[in-house]
Amino acid sequence: MAFSYLVSSIDGSEKSAEILIFVFFLLIDPSPPIRNVRMEPESQRLTWDLHGNVSGIECSQSLEYNVTARKNQYCQFPVLPSCGSKNYTVFVTGGQPFSTSIGYPEPEGNPGAAAQNLTCWVHDVDFLTCRWAVGSAAPRDVQYHLHVGEARTSEGRECPGYTADERGTHVRCRFDDLSGFSNRLYRFRVRGTSRASGIPCSEMFEQLSRIERLSPPNITGWCNKTYSLLEWEMSSRFSWKFTYELEIQQGASPADLVQVQDFETFYGMPNPGTYTVRIRARGYFTGIVSEWSAPKHFVCDPEEEGARLRVWLTASLTALGPLLALGLLVLICRKYSLMRKIFPPIPHMKDPLSDSLQNKLMIWEAGRDPREECPVAEVQVVGET
Repeated sequence: MAFSYLVSSIDGSEKSAEILIFVFFLLIDPSPPIRNVRMEPESQRLTWDLHGNVSGIECSQSLEYNVTARKNQYCQFPVLPSCGSKNYTVFVTGGQPFSTSIGYPEPEGNPGAAAQNLTCWVHDVDFLTCRWAVGSAAPRDVQYHLHVGEARTSEGRECPGYTADERGTHVRCRFDDLSGFSNRLYRFRVRGTSRASGIPCSEMFEQLSRIERLSPPNITGWCNKTYSLLEWEMSSRFSWKFTYELEIQQGASPADLVQVQDFETFYGMPNPGTYTVRIRARGYFTGIVSEWSAPKHFVCDPEEEGARLRVWLTASLTALGPLLALGLLVLICRKYSLMRKIFPPIPHMKDPLSDSLQNKLMIWEAGRDPREECPVAEVQVVGET
């Protein structure tokens, strides 16, 4: 009678098979080997009370992956969810089959009010953007807040810049500074608040290198009459090893795809004349591929190179002509000044007779009375020598 009642109470959920197995073995053996299953959030352990001898025990998280029990006493999980209840199952792997499950954490609020379709990505080397949709059952006054932190921590850094929809609800976030982040497993969590009801949170776990949209490398080139060399630089905060692919187009010929080996950041080839090249990168550990870079055009034809050289020389000489003339003039002036310092002009020699008489001769007019007395200065003799 009891068995019929339990079977009739099953609602067809994913727990139906587990409940049937549990009831069946409970009727056969009223002392199950695993009892009192519980989650310890602080240590992130799923533990239980063990009765009898069991050869092996494993645990699963919502049937996503299995963890082998340690000493048949507990299962250690790397991280535990804080949003949305997960189904944790403990089952015996050797001997008489047995399994039992619990949900963790306890569900709260209306799941339809939580943020939906949470997605995050790293882009343009230094930026992190997340977006989500308002829950279909969210009240009118719902507001969402995003926190990002390492997976094992309960808190994290809140979004510094939100974008809101037409009713003012946050639906997007952008971090402009990733200097404090590293390539570890991060928890992205969106919490909701409302005066009307409780809002469950939503979350995702990811390594930043696996959600990065790689920017294409910055490529430069150099060539002469016989050789062309391409070089590039790759920028990423969370990945460091890449392979590269070049697309080289010469004239009207089909483009050649070149795989660069050994993670090198240069590529050389005989003078290809005039050609166009672009490049993209692939993360070695993640497999993420960047977009193609903008096409770069190179002219390495010897005749055209000579013509360009002649044009350059002509333009350079035309521009330098006035400067050379000015420099020559300054040089001549400086040289003349220097010669005057080395060979100064010889002073005019003094004539003692003419110079002394010039200051002492008196001038008179012709026809004047010779008897006119000339002014006589009185001389007083002081003494004899």
